[in-house]
Amino acid sequence: MIHPHNPVMQRLGEMAGRWRQEVTPRHRLIRWMLRPEDSRMYEGFCRLEASPHGSLDNLFVFFYTPFLSVEEYSHALIGNWLQEYDENTEQRAQITAKGANGMSGVNGPGGVSGPKGEWYTSPYRTAFVTKDYALCDALLPEMIHSYREWLGMPQTSVVLALLPRQFNGPAAFNVWLKSWMLQSLPERMQLLLFDHLQGNFWGETFERYRDDSCTLQHDLRMEQAIREIASAGAATDPHAAFRQCLFEMGEAAAARNRQRLQDWGEKALVLGKKTGDDTLLATAYLSYAGMLFPFNTHDKIDSLLDEGLKLCSKGVEKGDEGLKSLLLQYYAYKGSHCQLRKQRKEALDWFMRMGEEAQAFGYWSQALSAYYKVFVFARYKHFDEEKEKAVRCAMQLTDKLSPEEITSSEYPFLALELVQHPLKDAEPLVLEAAQKMVEVFGSGWQHTVEDLQKNYTRQKIRNAQQLCT
Repeated sequence: MIHPHNPVMQRLGEMAGRWRQEVTPRHRLIRWMLRPEDSRMYEGFCRLEASPHGSLDNLFVFFYTPFLSVEEYSHALIGNWLQEYDENTEQRAQITAKGANGMSGVNGPGGVSGPKGEWYTSPYRTAFVTKDYALCDALLPEMIHSYREWLGMPQTSVVLALLPRQFNGPAAFNVWLKSWMLQSLPERMQLLLFDHLQGNFWGETFERYRDDSCTLQHDLRMEQAIREIASAGAATDPHAAFRQCLFEMGEAAAARNRQRLQDWGEKALVLGKKTGDDTLLATAYLSYAGMLFPFNTHDKIDSLLDEGLKLCSKGVEKGDEGLKSLLLQYYAYKGSHCQLRKQRKEALDWFMRMGEEAQAFGYWSQALSAYYKVFVFARYKHFDEEKEKAVRCAMQLTDKLSPEEITSSEYPFLALELVQHPLKDAEPLVLEAAQKMVEVFGSGWQHTVEDLQKNYTRQKIRNAQQLCT
């Protein structure tokens, strides 16, 4: 059930409404094209519609199965599905006893007959165990159809919704999509994907199959939703009142209203001190200082950052784990402020300090991000010594990073730099980085990373370089 007063659920309801308006049974390929930061709403939409609380008359099957290669993906999906089926014994017993309407994870119209006995999965298990990848490509649509038949829902549109946790490049995934579309698919079988509004990664495939595909777009207004949730109860809750201050500060900064920003910034400091919550107060100092950056009030910015930095440092020394991430943010802001004032060497020192501190904390992804800042800045300004130090430090984190952290971070760009321009006495680092990239992206990883640099990271790199000027 959609709760009308919950801002997030309201937007999920809007997504379902857009689906009803635009998606028809003839569409075999569907995508939600949203901003990258709205991927969680796509995930929420899929999870909701794959539950008994969904509002659409479709059977949603949702998987996070990693995409590692074109050849293995259907095989991986089948294996993922069989594993979930085998492990959910209690749920499976409920389905068999109650029929499809008693199934957690299936939403469909009433009046279905429900499953009788166990789902016959033998052909899919055999293909999976023998790693017959070509057969798995052919069996995946059949498996979906078989599942629908087992549930007693033969006329229901079934939606295979995907959100790979690990990803081996858009070019390869487009190849898999095209092979999917070339098959003779059963009626009312649909494949659902998430696409970035600016990246348009699946645009080529959707254009080729435009008569059989549907692109859904919707302004989710998530900033407004977050504000509504965060500031609820501001009149009586000091934490909610503090969040209200942050939103007002943000609006004032966007409107270039320095006086209003300062008024709300001072209120935030008063509230932070009043609560006795060091994390809240440190956040107030940091947010206030950051929003003053465009106004070039350097003395005030320095004062706020120094006060907050002192507060965080003392808290971390006393064992306050919650202040560690904030401390790292202070290093980043100090470095950015030095960049703003053309104090380039000082900026590099702050970013390196951020990386080293994050590494000491065991925050590997944040350490990598800091070293990448140093790398981009130093490369742009031809500070070769600092650039090489940043690459060396980052590559020493190779064995600390999970595949998910590698694909979602700047690690691939630094690995490419190291392999293409090896550092002195760094052969072990080069070999380790190359091996890790082959494991995560495949043997053609250098080409993949070069494509990433040209495409959806272009703006990010441009933004980083603009800070260096």
